[in-house]
Amino acid sequence: MRRLVFILAVLSAVCCSKALDPGLYRVRMGTDEAFLRVGIDSLGKDTALFYRNSGHLTADTLLVALKAERGKYQLAFPDSSVVKVALTPYEAPVFHRFPDSDLYLEPRYAIGESKDVVFGRVLRSQDGEKDYTNLLMDLYYPRNDGSEARPLLMTFHGGSFLEGDKRDSSLVEWNRYFASLGYVVSCVNYRLGYRRNRDATDEAMYRALKDANAAVRFVLKRDSLRIHSGRIFASGEDAGAITALNLAYFREENFPEIIQESGDSIRVMRPPLVRGFDIRAVANLWGAVPDTAILHNADIPVISFQDRNDPVIPFETGFPFDGPVDEETNFFKSLLEEIMSWFLPDPHPFRTMYGAGEIHRILKERGVQSELITFDEQWHDMFQGKDGDIDYPRFDIIKEQVARFFASKMETSPVSLRQDPEDEQLFIIDKSEVDICQWQVEGGVIIGKSDDTIRILLFPDAEEHSVSVSGIYTSGLTFFETIAL
Repeated sequence: MRRLVFILAVLSAVCCSKALDPGLYRVRMGTDEAFLRVGIDSLGKDTALFYRNSGHLTADTLLVALKAERGKYQLAFPDSSVVKVALTPYEAPVFHRFPDSDLYLEPRYAIGESKDVVFGRVLRSQDGEKDYTNLLMDLYYPRNDGSEARPLLMTFHGGSFLEGDKRDSSLVEWNRYFASLGYVVSCVNYRLGYRRNRDATDEAMYRALKDANAAVRFVLKRDSLRIHSGRIFASGEDAGAITALNLAYFREENFPEIIQESGDSIRVMRPPLVRGFDIRAVANLWGAVPDTAILHNADIPVISFQDRNDPVIPFETGFPFDGPVDEETNFFKSLLEEIMSWFLPDPHPFRTMYGAGEIHRILKERGVQSELITFDEQWHDMFQGKDGDIDYPRFDIIKEQVARFFASKMETSPVSLRQDPEDEQLFIIDKSEVDICQWQVEGGVIIGKSDDTIRILLFPDAEEHSVSVSGIYTSGLTFFETIAL
């Protein structure tokens, strides 16, 4: 960085402290861009420091003499040249750091609910008869939030693809909590049931994924819900967590045999999709993925919760229902025995699955954000205590941890302040999801500004140099970024 700094003695001159108050002034002198700092030195004499923009980050600096004659100003330079100038007080742009927002972190809205909303119809065969069955969801949404860019949370119940319902008590509380934070929540009943072999269980898993995709497409078509298609999250427990993870990571090319068996594709748009979507983040509550290869399809953050001794879903790698069962968990053990005896005579009708431990390991290796919270109680449903009631201390902790994780992923293009490598005076942000933006330069001035860029000039005599930007996203969350120079 080239910089010319002249350190010269103050020229003797008649200064005008009475006519011009101490402060920083913008200098207009032809096409040159400059600033003048008027002040008083330690001896009580008037001084004037001239900062000239020569196209570099730091200004060239001269001590000059300021003369006033009949309301006009002249600058006397060290080379004895005198230039007439117009001076305008410099006013820095308004700036304050917006306080950290608790939006999407603390309940603040009343909740509206729409039950048994039909989002699709499927043809089913039973006892030789064919008929159509409605696919249903429940919708939860904030009232009077005023947002035109609401996040969407897709939630899916557990039940091993055999049972479960969108009205399970803990799931209803989960949905109401996130709606009170500001989310639109779509809780989906996907199709259940399968035969006694791996092809059938694969098909059940894929069928749930097709229903999940159809549900997202349906919700996005409802403009009245005011959903931001770049702020879609997914959560589920057990089979619902498998569905949520598949919604984020599954690609048909990974499982051609499943597609062939199913005879249908998640890419068949019924209803047709007007806006594309991606999942921003997933809350995996004691779920798994059918193949670790799918974790290389995207870079979607995941927060996982699972017991290391989960008796149903392997924590790392294994077959479902192949884990240890605590002898004291009589209720759950009897339920497993009933499921195994009636529905799963084949000891391993599922494919090998990969649980939270393996998901976390692979995503971390790939540099994808992943959080893993583990327990050691040899239990599968961590919302329900062993007495069958909701374990509220744990339930509250898990939902708050998920809320914090999701809120930090709300923006698809989070602000990242950077300096232009080809023009050192330029500082840039991505403003595509910013509603309000304010800039500040410490130890310098802003000499040009657009929606996403500022051009600055630093003063070499300042003690500190930094550039800061603060603002509010279209989501309502706030941001603050700074670079020390």
